[in-house]
Amino acid sequence: MRSLLQGMNRRLIQLNTQYHAITTRLFLEERQAMPQEQRVLDQRNRLLARRNQVRDSQLEFLLQALAPLEQVDAPTTTADLLTNTHNDAMHRAHVRSLALNAMARSTCLAEVFRHAEVQLDGLQESAAPCERILKLQRLMQRYRTLAARTVGSDK
Repeated sequence: MRSLLQGMNRRLIQLNTQYHAITTRLFLEERQAMPQEQRVLDQRNRLLARRNQVRDSQLEFLLQALAPLEQVDAPTTTADLLTNTHNDAMHRAHVRSLALNAMARSTCLAEVFRHAEVQLDGLQESAAPCERILKLQRLMQRYRTLAARTVGSDK
């Protein structure tokens, strides 16, 4: 399934070829763009601005929708578990388990996760800020961790 963003990225690739040919020619010939050339330049600039707007909007939506996953711990190691006292760990695990199970069963969160999986490539192709892409990937990994814990606790 191709997203709107991926379609815009493909169209930009097509226009970029023309854009670079025109700008190179204008530079070498030391002249201003003729009306037909200017239309191509303007079309590319409008599409680029619109693509960035769509990209930023989609990324912001996904980050906000997946923000509750910030509460999900990253997978712990055996050494991490040994540093906690047994009672403290059991109490925190029980309280957290109740909240996380409810979150994992949320069809809304699952739907946003699936949407994020579809959108991720397009967001990366569209030069989204790296730190925001990395945050989205961390949240997606936390969803996977949460879903795996929930499936494991149902057994």
